[in-house]
Amino acid sequence: MKTTTRDNEFRDFFAHETERLQRFATMLVGDPHEAAELAQEALVRVYKRWGRVREGSPGAYARRTVLNLVRSAHRYNKLRRERPLSTGPEAADSHAVRVEEWLRVSTALAELSPVRRATILLRFYEDMSEHEISRELDRPLGTVKSDIHRALRQLRPLLEESQAGELK
Repeated sequence: MKTTTRDNEFRDFFAHETERLQRFATMLVGDPHEAAELAQEALVRVYKRWGRVREGSPGAYARRTVLNLVRSAHRYNKLRRERPLSTGPEAADSHAVRVEEWLRVSTALAELSPVRRATILLRFYEDMSEHEISRELDRPLGTVKSDIHRALRQLRPLLEESQAGELK
């Protein structure tokens, strides 16, 4: 079977983006297995539209596809609502504090809606600007700013509460 330039381009994209896309999906849903399925489905959809998306920003398109899949599943209660599994640092003695912090943050993030969670992850995990997030999620800039503000306002008491519980 002859491979085309299109296939080679997608193969390179796949090799470069798959792990990143799975991490993003894991941050959204908390379950690495569910995240792998979401990333796989997103990559299938990207491949089907590769002719249109390869010239633009296929990584952004793939992340937006993952977010849309999460929103759809959330809307129809297809995702299990469990506490997220840690995907952060390995649980070693020297990293125990970082692991505890990661668990606190990931638990608090699980309380956000998928859109707000994605906005926070893109802003602070992917280090994107508000303008980049607006383009990535195809949402107005004002809405992105509002989502970030409201998500942070929602996270603050959750993180303070979990930290206070640890101090007792």
